[in-house]
Amino acid sequence: MALAFSTSRLKVTELSENIKPSEIECLLAHVPKLLSSVVVEHLPPHFHGINSKADAQAWFERMTSGSQLLFVEENDSNTAIGFLFISVEGGSEVHIGYLLGENYWGQGFASELLQGFIKQAEQTESWAKLIGGVERANNASSKLLLKLGFVEQPKSDSEVVYYEYLLSQFNLQN
Repeated sequence: MALAFSTSRLKVTELSENIKPSEIECLLAHVPKLLSSVVVEHLPPHFHGINSKADAQAWFERMTSGSQLLFVEENDSNTAIGFLFISVEGGSEVHIGYLLGENYWGQGFASELLQGFIKQAEQTESWAKLIGGVERANNASSKLLLKLGFVEQPKSDSEVVYYEYLLSQFNLQN
């Protein structure tokens, strides 16, 4: 079953194999706008240089083949504002990532998105832990994860800092 949830301002739906061709076309039109150079500055190389429909199609196929891709829209206008990425490893650890279009920064959308996702995961999934990797230079994402209760993991020489969040339903079972 596809993962979906909503918050007071957001609608989040997993893009599954069942997506209609017309919906894919609409989505692909939004990808280059959302993946602007400023937005992808702190993201892995496969997020960079998405400037055409063909680039967007290749990116979409890569993202849906290696992880669950969720589409984030504003409730009121159904405007595409970003993506949430989920990669389940070993059944209990989930690596997450997210991005929002630059026009949606600084308005609390990222916090609302992740709070909604955590709530949904605690209610419906059997995952033990969420893991978010953040490039050291991405202070905004680091601060957000810490604010939401993620715990920074011991430092390494890597340019990526990892944060972990233990899901409460898992804590109650153990």
